[in-house]
Amino acid sequence: MSGIDALLASLPPWTLVGGKGGVGKTTCAAALAVHSARQGTRTLVLSTDPAGALSDVLGARVTGEPTPFEPVPNLFASQLDATAARAAFLAESGDVLGTIIDRGTYLDREDIDGLVAAAMPGVDETMALLALADLADRGEWTRVILDTAPTGHTLRLLSLPDTFRAIVDLLDTMQAKHRFMVTALLRRYRSDEADEFIAELRRKLSRLRSLLTDRERTGVALVTRPEPVVMAETARYAAALGERGLCVRAVVVNAVGSAERTAAAEAADVIRGIVPTSAAFVVPLLPSLDGGIDGLTRWGNGVRHLGAVRRDEDRETTPRRTPKKRQPTRTLESLSPADGLLDDLPPVLIIGGKGGVGKTSVSCALALDRARSGARTFLVSTDPAPSIADALAQPVGDVDHLVAGSFGLVARQMDASAAFARWRTEYQTRVDAAFDALLGPGLDAQHDRAVARDLFALAPPGIDELYALVWLGDMVAEGTYDRLIIDPAPTGHLIRLLEMPALALDWSHRLLRLMLKYRELAGGGETSAELLTFARRTRAVGEMLRDPTRAGVVVVSLDEAIVRRESARVVDRVGALGNNVPAIIWNRADHVPAPLPVSAPVRQFVAPEVAPPPVGPTRLLEWLDGWTVLSPDA
Repeated sequence: MSGIDALLASLPPWTLVGGKGGVGKTTCAAALAVHSARQGTRTLVLSTDPAGALSDVLGARVTGEPTPFEPVPNLFASQLDATAARAAFLAESGDVLGTIIDRGTYLDREDIDGLVAAAMPGVDETMALLALADLADRGEWTRVILDTAPTGHTLRLLSLPDTFRAIVDLLDTMQAKHRFMVTALLRRYRSDEADEFIAELRRKLSRLRSLLTDRERTGVALVTRPEPVVMAETARYAAALGERGLCVRAVVVNAVGSAERTAAAEAADVIRGIVPTSAAFVVPLLPSLDGGIDGLTRWGNGVRHLGAVRRDEDRETTPRRTPKKRQPTRTLESLSPADGLLDDLPPVLIIGGKGGVGKTSVSCALALDRARSGARTFLVSTDPAPSIADALAQPVGDVDHLVAGSFGLVARQMDASAAFARWRTEYQTRVDAAFDALLGPGLDAQHDRAVARDLFALAPPGIDELYALVWLGDMVAEGTYDRLIIDPAPTGHLIRLLEMPALALDWSHRLLRLMLKYRELAGGGETSAELLTFARRTRAVGEMLRDPTRAGVVVVSLDEAIVRRESARVVDRVGALGNNVPAIIWNRADHVPAPLPVSAPVRQFVAPEVAPPPVGPTRLLEWLDGWTVLSPDA
């Protein structure tokens, strides 16, 4: 049995291919799907990654609807379209949502229509995720392979059913007030369309949860690389998946050179130490793969069971060589040192790019360099799966940490969800206190209290990260730090974060209008004042992010075809949102890359490939000192 046959045989009919950004998840998912379809199995490969790399890897346009992939019979491909799913849901269910909110709150119709249009946080990704359960019910495909987003985004996606369940509970609470009033007046109650709508949402959530946690039907193939930072995150990811009830069935150690085989075995052993039932496979380091069937076939042919690799190693008398990379036409030594050009970057930098390009290493190196120059510098990760502690080789948690050997750099891996949850809890405590103190005649305290307590459930997804960003913006405005380096999640999360100020302003204004209706019932005065402050600070941070003298997005890329295309999309999208891209960093370079063609002048730098990868303040600074200038524009 070939390696990819064994890998496919170890996986259940529904497989989530997951891992840290840049490890090769999309290639693995597409190659598995191609091999499955060639065996005669009706197969669907579906990407949940908002970065949308599946089209690049397949070499063909992929849309929101499952469509045949012509080069391979039995293969269908689809890109999860969260925005379209949300639009379809609101078009179909907007009226019944408005009815429920009308029955359960003191809002007028104008307020209700606005709330329905702006609310339902996470409904886009949630409805798209619920579509997976519908796919399972349709039974059109024998095998479904999900190409997931990088770690943090996928963990959030898997948590969305619980988030959405809180919204369904709030809708049910609003409807419960209607049931109470009808029963009190008519002495009986008959279920109507609103009740059935809520019940159907609960059934969909239950079907999805059953699908994801059914070990016979669904499992995870984790993809990793034999690098310390990647292995550390992969181990954490495996544990987090287990906590959510998902079963890791296989580990694929990708891009393994002959000198890294021991590290590959160690990576697999680390994961299997957490998930003993998983099988382990290795894929060798291959030259850059272009999109299309040939590249996917080459990758699939390289899959080996780890046990077979170890047996081969025992028989080998001479080490295998890693594939030769193309010979550079220009050497990195021909480029000028970056030196003072980095000093001209804005004081607030968000380091963005596709997962796996080395954003965290670049973030840490830039922060260390700024601190070395004498600037009071704060390095923070807002990634739900942070790695700056791994890159700095020292503990960094959700508290300010003075980095050892860093010229005074302060770092933090911020738990934005926990920070926002604390604000929500404080609000609920004030609601309870207000209702305890105010029980007037005719007040249905039980239902109104419950509705008022759960209004924060209507917050848009990603507002927790914005809440953290607003706090960081205050630090800059107040002069606490001269420089702020932010390491966010990969592309999809980054774009959502940049979009969030406008969405959060709309949400806070609508919630303020709603609280005015509840101001005496919900202790609205203090909370309304907080929301006004939040709205003002949100507007300020939005203005800061759009000011090229104060802030910018540094895009990190690799000189690989698929990564170049996504980097170009990131630059275009960031610019379209009104944000500045002051620099592009070409990371892990062993040759001089062609500059990325962009519409506006952007400085482009080259960060050399070093072995082993730079970890710890000293190595990171040595690495940064070797950066060169590819294009001095800007």
